[in-house]
Amino acid sequence: MCGSWCSCSDERAVIVIFEIRHVQNGVVLRVEMDGSESGEELVWQERYNDEVEAFAEFLRDVVEQYGPATNRYSPQRISIRIEPGDKYEPDMSAKPIEQ
Repeated sequence: MCGSWCSCSDERAVIVIFEIRHVQNGVVLRVEMDGSESGEELVWQERYNDEVEAFAEFLRDVVEQYGPATNRYSPQRISIRIEPGDKYEPDMSAKPIEQ
């Protein structure tokens, strides 16, 4: 998975290229700024058994590290959240777990 992000100002555009590689127990994020040949690689190890929660946490970290600075009072902000599938039906035949 590879993508790019452009931050434009009055003076010049800054181009950031993200490359995400899935590895055995996490992901590797490669970041190149302004077309530099050498980028930095960050290894992110999954801390959850739930793959969806782990990837959402990774995206939150990417937004915090590289995304625009926003807060609750900003006109717009980025929010990463997990929602249930709109067509998901839980298995009602499963036995409840006794505690």
